[in-house]
Amino acid sequence: MLDLFAPYPAVRLLIFVVTGIVAGTAALLALDLWLLLTLLFFLLLVCGFAYEAIRLKNSPFPHQLTAIAYHLFIFCAFASGSHYSFNTVPDRTLLHYVGHPVLLYGKVDGRPAHSEKGMGWTLQVQEVFSDGRTEQLSDRAKIFMRNGTGEPPELGNGDMVRVKGTIQLIPEAANRGEFDPRRYGRMQRIYVQLFCAGPWHLLHEGKNSLNFFERYVVVPVYDFIVASVDRLIPEGGERKLVRGVLLGEREVLDETVFEAFKTTGTAHVLAVSGLNVGLLALGIHVLLQRFKVTAYGRWFSFALIAFILIVFSYVTGNSPSVKRAAIMSVVLFGGETLGRRSYGVNSLAVSDIIILLFDPFDLFNPGFLMTNAAVLAILLVYPLLYPPGHKEEGVLRAVSRFFLGSFFVSLAAIIGVSPVIAYYFGTFSVVSLAANLPVVLFSTVMMYALMPMLLFNLFAPFPASLFGMSGWLFARLTLDSALFFSKVPYASISLKPDIVEVLIYYAAGTATAWFFYRKAWGRLLIALLLGCNALLWYGMADQSQPGKGLVTVNLGRNLALLYATESETVIVDAGKKRRDAERIMRQIDQHRLPPPAAAVQFYSKDSLFNALPVRLHMPNSQERLALSSMVVSRPLEKVLRISSRGRSLLYVSGTSRLRQDPAWKADVVILAVYRFREKQREQIESWLGYVRPERCIFLSGSFMTQQDKAALNRFSEERPNIEIRRSDSQIVIP
Repeated sequence: MLDLFAPYPAVRLLIFVVTGIVAGTAALLALDLWLLLTLLFFLLLVCGFAYEAIRLKNSPFPHQLTAIAYHLFIFCAFASGSHYSFNTVPDRTLLHYVGHPVLLYGKVDGRPAHSEKGMGWTLQVQEVFSDGRTEQLSDRAKIFMRNGTGEPPELGNGDMVRVKGTIQLIPEAANRGEFDPRRYGRMQRIYVQLFCAGPWHLLHEGKNSLNFFERYVVVPVYDFIVASVDRLIPEGGERKLVRGVLLGEREVLDETVFEAFKTTGTAHVLAVSGLNVGLLALGIHVLLQRFKVTAYGRWFSFALIAFILIVFSYVTGNSPSVKRAAIMSVVLFGGETLGRRSYGVNSLAVSDIIILLFDPFDLFNPGFLMTNAAVLAILLVYPLLYPPGHKEEGVLRAVSRFFLGSFFVSLAAIIGVSPVIAYYFGTFSVVSLAANLPVVLFSTVMMYALMPMLLFNLFAPFPASLFGMSGWLFARLTLDSALFFSKVPYASISLKPDIVEVLIYYAAGTATAWFFYRKAWGRLLIALLLGCNALLWYGMADQSQPGKGLVTVNLGRNLALLYATESETVIVDAGKKRRDAERIMRQIDQHRLPPPAAAVQFYSKDSLFNALPVRLHMPNSQERLALSSMVVSRPLEKVLRISSRGRSLLYVSGTSRLRQDPAWKADVVILAVYRFREKQREQIESWLGYVRPERCIFLSGSFMTQQDKAALNRFSEERPNIEIRRSDSQIVIP
C-alpha cells in the first residue's frame, strides 16, 4: 500500500498542508504553541540536514529524522498561518466604526460585480473619515452601492474612490446550514460591510493604482476580449454566456438561465474552468511544436505558455479553478521541458499546494473542492470506466468512441463532484448525466470557435466574424440544451449529506477504485458492501426524535414560519421568489421537523404559495383548517392563529388589528410593527398586559423610520420576553 504514493510526493505533502490548515482554523492549539512547534520542527529539520551533510553524503534518500521533521514543520507552519489569519483580529480595523456613518477612501480590489439592485466590490481602505477626524489605516471592506438613475459609474480594479455610508458587521448565515457570509469574510480578512445609498455618495478619484503588469498587459487584454465579443457576438443571452465562459462574468447572466444550469448540474460550464485553460494551453502547445526541437526552443515555448496562462488567469479574475488549471498546466509543461515524466495526480497536488500557499482558505471554497473532485475523478475513475488503447477502425468507430469517451468523462466527473455539490448546495441533479453530454459538447465546440475568433480579430476581421457566428450558434445550442433538460420533471432533488457521509462516500469510492485497478473483485465487493453499510448504519444511528415547535425561516426581508407538532408541520407563507420554497423545505430537514402537512397563506403571492409541495393549502380566503394535531384559523384579515396541544401561536400584521379578546390570546405572538410612536407603544403595552404571552417577536416594517426603530429596540430591551426579528438570525422555539 505504501508503494501507492511512491510516484506522488506532492500528494503526501498536500495531506500535511490540508491537515495543518484545518487544525489551525479550528484553533486546536493556541497560536503561541503553534509557533513554538513550528520553530522546534524547523530546528530539527536543520539538524537533520546537518547530519546528512556530515554523515550521509552519498545517500540518495533523506534520513528518517529529516523527512519526519520536514513534514511536521510544514504541518505546523500552515497551522500557525491559518490560526493567525482566521482567529486573530488586528487592533486598528474598521470594527471600531460599526454603526457609524463614515467616508472611506481606498482602492477597488478586484472586478466589481453588477446586479439588478446595484454594484458590489471589495475596497482596500486606506483612510476613514468619521466624527470630524481622519484616521489612516489598512483594512478591507465589502461595499454595496444601490443603482441610481442613469448609467452606473465605471469602476475597475485598482481605481481609487471615496464612498459614504454606514459601517455594519457582515451578517451571519440567515438560516441553519446555509452560506455564512461572516465566516467567508473572515477567511478573506474582511469583517465589515458598507451600504451606499447611490452613486451620489461615491466620488471616483480617477487614479488607478495598478502595477505595471496589470495596467499594460491585463487591462488591455481584458478590454480587447470585451470589445471583440461585443462586436462579433449579437446582443442577447448568447453574448452573456460567451462573456461568462471567457471572462468569468456570471453576474451578467439572467437568473432563469443560471437556475437552468444549476438544476441540470451543468453550472460548471458557466465558470472559467480547466476546460478553457486546457484548450488555450493545447492550442499554444500545437502552434509552438516547431520551436521544441532545441533546448532553447523548449524553454522559450514553456516561458511563453506560462506567461499567456498567467495573463489569462488575471483577466478572468483569478478564480480557484483557473489558478488550479493554469498552475497544473505550467507544471505539466515544465516537466516536459525538463524531460521528466509528469503524473496528473502529482501535478494536481502541486497546483493545490501553490494555491493554498498564497491563500490557505481556498481549501474551504466550494469551487476549489469541486474542481479538484472533478479533475481527480477524471484522472483516476475515467481510465477504469473506459480504458485507453483501443485501435480506431473507420470513421463510425472513431465517432462512436468520441461520444462514448465524452459520456464516461462526464460520468467520472459526476461521480467525483456530486457529493460536494450536495453537501454545499443541498441538491442532486437527476438529469445531470444526460444534460452534460450536449451541454459540454456544445460549450466545448463554442470555445474552439471563440479562441480563433479572438486571434483573427487582431488582424483579419472577416475570418473573425465567421468564427464569431459559429460561437454564437453553439452558445445558442448550449442554452437551449440546458433549458430543455431543466424542464424535465424532478430534474433536481433535495439531498444534503453531512461531512461524515461525504467522507464515507469518498473512502468507499477510493477503496473500490483501488481494488478495481488491482482486479481484486472479492475485495471490491467487500468495499462496496462496507461503504453501503456504513452509510446505512450511520443514517440509522443519526435518526433522532423529530423536532417540534416554531422555526422562523429568513428569506431576505420576507419571513416564513414553520409550526410543528410531533407528527406534522405547517408552513406559513412561501417567500417572494420561487427558490424560497427550496430553502423552506431544506429548513424542515435541517431542524428534523415532521413532514409538512399544509401551507397557510399570509403575505405571499398565490402563484408562489400554491407551488409549495404540500397536500393541503389554506389561502387567504379560507378561514379555518383542521389537521390531526392542530387547528389553523383566521379571526380577522391578516391575523392567524395556530392551536395545538399544549401551545398556541398568534401572527398579527399591524398594531391596528390587536384586540383584547380570548381569540387573540396565545403562548407565542408574532407582531408586525409598521410605526412605533407613543400611540402604538401604549396600545402594544396594554395588549401585552392582557395576553401575557410567553414569547413575543416583533417584525419591524421595511419603511419604519430610524427613530421608530430605536424606540422599538428600547421597548424590547426593557422586557425579557420580547425580541426583534433580525434577517440574519433564526429564531427557534422548541
